[in-house]
Amino acid sequence: MFKVLFPAVFVLSVLLSACGGESTPAVAELALTGKTSVAVGVPESLTAVLRDVSGKSIAGTVTYTSDQPGVIEVDAQGKLTVKRLSATGKPVTVTASAGSQKATLKIATYGLELAVGSYVWSTQPAQVAPGRFIAVRYRPESGSTQASTFTVTIPGGQSEPLQCGLSLNDVNGWCWWSLPIGTKYPAGEYRASLIQNGVTYTTTALVPTSGGTLAFVAAAKATVNARNVTFAGAVPAAGRWIYSYVANERLEASGLIGSRIHAPQRLTSQAEPLAADNLAVSVYSTVLPAQLQVGAGVPAGTYDTWITAMSGNLSSFAEVLPEQFNVSATFAGQVALE
Repeated sequence: MFKVLFPAVFVLSVLLSACGGESTPAVAELALTGKTSVAVGVPESLTAVLRDVSGKSIAGTVTYTSDQPGVIEVDAQGKLTVKRLSATGKPVTVTASAGSQKATLKIATYGLELAVGSYVWSTQPAQVAPGRFIAVRYRPESGSTQASTFTVTIPGGQSEPLQCGLSLNDVNGWCWWSLPIGTKYPAGEYRASLIQNGVTYTTTALVPTSGGTLAFVAAAKATVNARNVTFAGAVPAAGRWIYSYVANERLEASGLIGSRIHAPQRLTSQAEPLAADNLAVSVYSTVLPAQLQVGAGVPAGTYDTWITAMSGNLSSFAEVLPEQFNVSATFAGQVALE
């Protein structure tokens, strides 16, 4: 009896051959392609191609990640779920990885988005359920907007659709409703639509059965010097945007419907120039105190003041608008305008 000693390399080669195994080609290149501008609510997909050192396409596993999953989510197959409008100048970066290779694609979003949440006011009776806050925003893929109408339908269709106009060439196309009657606007799926250039944009937002509310502005107070009103107080931790205003009716009696207080008053921010007959009654800010110069067109008299805290910034596309959008309105006392 004698033994034959095979070299280790030969043994390994035989084993691999017996198992049908082959060495996996190393990924030398990863190319990622797809649209760089996508519409909210429209499914899209990315394509990743792997190549070896010779430039030949090879199979392999690709991992995808999004640096803003709240705006665009990407799954294991590279399919995109476009949820929100991206912040101005801050497109979403999607990264594809395979082995040591990576590729990125920057994607901006356009179209229609909807935000729905709770609405509470500090003088509401204890037994009254929170109302509903609803906001819509639109950004064209390019160019300007056409004159059109935002339409929001309510879960179950038990009430008339909410509608608000979009002006021609409105670069920050948005509209909102503060609705104190919570029972009329229940939890569920809200749907928004808008027609632009013959295309109907639609999107939805889901309000859970039990949702949180935004805290009120603490120590809210408004003081006046002639027609200069100063709004002060401590903004709640989740407050990202402050809308302060004067009004001639109690909030729980009138509500804020369709982004206006009472016709024919026109809301104008403090930053805009005031004409002699301008009815400037509100100011937007991110902190308190905030200053408002009330326009000459507002008659002298005693007015209620309110400080409304919001969980997102509606005034521009400088930041992402959350789908769950909560609002609290705090009564800040009365002021006498000269």
